[in-house]
Amino acid sequence: MIGSNAPTFELPAVMPDGNTALINLREELKAKKWLVLFFYPRDFSTVCPTELNDLADRIDEIRNLDAKVIAISTDSLLSHADWQKVPREQNGIQHITYPLLSDFKGDVSQAYGVLEHKSYTSLRATVILDPEGVVCYYLMHADLVGRDTSELLRVISALQTGEACGVNWQPGDELLHKEDA
Repeated sequence: MIGSNAPTFELPAVMPDGNTALINLREELKAKKWLVLFFYPRDFSTVCPTELNDLADRIDEIRNLDAKVIAISTDSLLSHADWQKVPREQNGIQHITYPLLSDFKGDVSQAYGVLEHKSYTSLRATVILDPEGVVCYYLMHADLVGRDTSELLRVISALQTGEACGVNWQPGDELLHKEDA
């Protein structure tokens, strides 16, 4: 999948303001931004709100990297909308700052290789697309382990350099030569 054009999709979403919309990947790519597809297993779960809320809290940092987040699960629009109303202190995602897409049939999760067939849920996966829609990053976590937003920011920054970046590289650090990668 790395280096390939991302599978396209059009899915219904609950937007940050609570309204619904259709999100089309081709339309999103017209903005020429980096796109983070943030697949997650379930609304009203234990680990997912910690990740989604941390992303929401750091959305300005993500936007400053000319990137956008789209969260995707196999839950329904109604479930997404209900979860957005639950306060954070009660394991909710109130005040989320990006769309939650409903892949209710699982087609998009299947196309990205992140559908868990037994439970029919999206796995905990992060896919980063460059502004042309090419998959540059693909990472899957165990269900019980949340993803680190700081690492996501570091990876987006590293990808945007177009150069090789060492394990501890941070924005502003010296880059490696591509041939050394």
